[in-house]
Amino acid sequence: MLKTKLSLAALLVSVSLLSACGDSTTNIVEKDPIADDDDDHDHDHGDISAVGRLVISAKDSNLVSVYELEDGSLLDTFAVADTPSALAASASKRYALVVQRTTDRVEFVDGGLFQEDHVDHLHDYQQAPALSSFILSESRPTHITSTDSQVAVFFDGDAASGTPAALAVITDADITTDSNGYPVLHYSTHMHGAAQARGEYVLSTIRDANSATTLPDKVGVYHAHDDHFHEELVFDELCPGLHGSAQNEHVIAFGCTDGVLVIAQEDETFTASKIANTDDFSGTMRIGTLVGAEHAEHLVGFAGASMFAIHAEDGEMELVDWQGTEGASLVGYGFADGGEKFVLLDSLGYLTILNYHGHEHEGAAEEPAFEIAGKVQLTEADVSTMPEGSRFELAISASDDKVYVTNPIDNTLLTVDVADAEVVATKQLSFVPHKLVWLGIAAPAEAHDH
Repeated sequence: MLKTKLSLAALLVSVSLLSACGDSTTNIVEKDPIADDDDDHDHDHGDISAVGRLVISAKDSNLVSVYELEDGSLLDTFAVADTPSALAASASKRYALVVQRTTDRVEFVDGGLFQEDHVDHLHDYQQAPALSSFILSESRPTHITSTDSQVAVFFDGDAASGTPAALAVITDADITTDSNGYPVLHYSTHMHGAAQARGEYVLSTIRDANSATTLPDKVGVYHAHDDHFHEELVFDELCPGLHGSAQNEHVIAFGCTDGVLVIAQEDETFTASKIANTDDFSGTMRIGTLVGAEHAEHLVGFAGASMFAIHAEDGEMELVDWQGTEGASLVGYGFADGGEKFVLLDSLGYLTILNYHGHEHEGAAEEPAFEIAGKVQLTEADVSTMPEGSRFELAISASDDKVYVTNPIDNTLLTVDVADAEVVATKQLSFVPHKLVWLGIAAPAEAHDH
């Protein structure tokens, strides 16, 4: 079973952790009183949090904590089955996916902030965080990608045990209702794969079972039919050593050793093409990570610490001079401030902030897609004292211009204003932080359109 349910006894024992991409078309928002679990239904009539909440896991621990960003207060701490290997946000950013890769499990923490479409307006809700009974259970959950309506969870499978890979596409409604009717794709062999959900379709990787590598080299289109997928198309274009995927409104892309495989969607038709590596690539350099945002024209590709702006529709790939810190590796990145910025967190504790000029507006063609806006030194501590197995970690707000960084050297949480390129708050944590993710009610995309 891909999904399992916890009995009450199991819950007690456990207490000890890239679609129909539509945007909201209304800007009317009502705020409900804060929900309370008390039987008498008394409510705290304070405002709903606009800045959101953070879920932070503790190093070498199965504990995950939920913090209210409005005042920095600790709302609750939950014990999951095992130490989280990663945290990710669900499609609407209500839930945190608590990935436990080595024990084949994904649990879900309800952050308590969510929005419902009431036809003539969007209604905001706030309630206490909670550990959900919804669980995904399959071999080696690894790559998680999301749109604003769906999350694709790719399970690599396990070569040693002969367990094949699997893929699940879920929505926040599936998590909320504890559903088992979401579509699942079961493979016949293991692979270190990737997938991108597109409404009724999912584009996912394919690996030859006789391949000497765990990396796939093909991509297929699969159509959801109730609780499973049917294969619709396998593209002829090869993508050797495939690793990394992303999408925007028009295209889906996968990283290959020889370039980027780009798949365009027009209604129910998918077509593939290839953008070859440029002269900026040398040796074993290849795009192994891709980042996208729905309304961003460019995808961002990383070959190590080298950043490339990829305009997939025009078939262009350009090296971005982001002036990385010498000797540093990248540990976090992503679009921020509603897509107006792109941030890069490095291993030496610097946050580089880039302005993104790739939107369709007058003059865009006359300036680079990404341009340095600022660089913030997050710590003056000796980074060689970083605890073994730890690193700086990044979470990006979807409601404002803030990003959050945890520093395991001194167990602090930093709030960075990317518009002003400065640290605006520091919070002392009572544990060594490991992973973190932002949850909350995202700002409407219209607020950032040009």
